[in-house]
Amino acid sequence: MTRMLAPAGSLEMACAAVDEGADIIYVGPLGFSRRPYESEMSDGAIREATDYARARGAELRVVLNTFPTPFDFGRFVDKAQHYADIGASGFIVTDIGLMRALRQRLPDTVLHVSIGSGISNAQDAAFYRAAGADVIILPYRWDVAEIEAVRATSDIGLETFLFETVQTGKLCPGKCIMSSYLRFRDWLEVEGSRDFHGSANRGAKECYRVCQASWEFGVPGEAPLELKLRRDARLMLAQLPAFVRAGVSCFKLSGRERPVGMIRDLVRFYRKAIDEVIGGATDLDHHAGELAELRLRWVREKSRRVDTLMDRAASYAN
Repeated sequence: MTRMLAPAGSLEMACAAVDEGADIIYVGPLGFSRRPYESEMSDGAIREATDYARARGAELRVVLNTFPTPFDFGRFVDKAQHYADIGASGFIVTDIGLMRALRQRLPDTVLHVSIGSGISNAQDAAFYRAAGADVIILPYRWDVAEIEAVRATSDIGLETFLFETVQTGKLCPGKCIMSSYLRFRDWLEVEGSRDFHGSANRGAKECYRVCQASWEFGVPGEAPLELKLRRDARLMLAQLPAFVRAGVSCFKLSGRERPVGMIRDLVRFYRKAIDEVIGGATDLDHHAGELAELRLRWVREKSRRVDTLMDRAASYAN
């Protein structure tokens, strides 16, 4: 079965994604996922989203993709138990210790390995499978050969982003702490507890996309070179048939911080394309015009978001 996993940065986005055909939606609880607070949801909203999804045949996963400290590890496990009790079908996790603890506490839940775990090779899939994971998200710089190598190594479920790379190389998102050098935000007021000081990789509780901003590098007396630490990926389409044949069972659309209308349109588009592939289609070129328009909208929104976050980070220095 090939499924689509869509973002839900708000209750409105959750409902829109389900309405447009997402098989699974994912949400981040306030203070526990690697996104700014604007893209996270309260426990009350998560309950509503869970009920909405289940009533329409969809599932909800909860993102617990930050690293718990020794002091709040138990809080993460208790949070997961709460979400499982209200109907969440699984979790997206980075920390290996938390993954093992959740497998023991919730033996029937579905555990996704987050991109923040920094998957590097096929043997990583076998490692996480042994640790209790059900699904592993593969780097979007991988192609069919790498996917087939993972499939030959482990029976773990394979998930890929709906992105194609425009630059080769190794990328380990999630293990960056650059944002913490700009600001560390305490979330005591969110949790209402004086012993909750945030996770080791919460990036000051929001990632400022430092790697995606334009930087000037140079030496005194010479014109600086302007470049980015990494180039962005772009929405993909043509690879879908080959990825399904190679064993990918879940396609993930990211974008909890994007506008609801953008996510609604993307879910509708990819639902249509994935259904065609499931039906046997091997050529999706007839969607090229619509894809080009969506790519342009995606880049514009991403640039706007990066500018907002960098402006926010700059304001902390004043």
